[in-house]
Amino acid sequence: MIRRYNRNQLIKAILALGGGILYCFITYLFFRYIPAYIASNFGSPLSPTVAIAIGILGLAVAGISGYRNWKNRGGLQSYHESAFYHDLGESNGSAFMLDYYAHRVTAPAHVLSQIFLAGPLLLLKAGTLFSSMLPFSTDLEDRLAAALKALKAAKKWQSLDEYPDRQTEILFLAQMDLIDFSAHKGQPRIKTR
Repeated sequence: MIRRYNRNQLIKAILALGGGILYCFITYLFFRYIPAYIASNFGSPLSPTVAIAIGILGLAVAGISGYRNWKNRGGLQSYHESAFYHDLGESNGSAFMLDYYAHRVTAPAHVLSQIFLAGPLLLLKAGTLFSSMLPFSTDLEDRLAAALKALKAAKKWQSLDEYPDRQTEILFLAQMDLIDFSAHKGQPRIKTR
């Protein structure tokens, strides 16, 4: 039970780590090359050192923003939830056309913002997944199996206080998503699936 859970956590963590590194690299490349390209088109090309510094700075800003989102329990969001989304209504033709053309600018901006945030968020998720792995021991495995068996025998929602000697095991079972855990009305309740 614990080994299977840890193996799943490890696989998810490795995938999140790989995705985070890839998205961070894409973010760096964007900030390294796009400002340099724009500056060269205006006739004042950037030196490679300045372009690299801009890439690192852009990556750092994305990392700080991603960390702030993660700390606030946020994450990637859909376009309709973002600050880029607007709805001017469809009351007349001019509002509809303005809305249509504005979305042509704000939608790509939203996609870019989500790509920039994906790297740090995935790296932080990988760290969370690594740290949520349970310590393996046959004693803990046996205690978890016994607690799960006792909860299955009840076949109803129960208070966590009914099992004062098994609270750690029950919390581990909830972490492993083997039981339902609810804190409705401030009272922790548990039930098997």
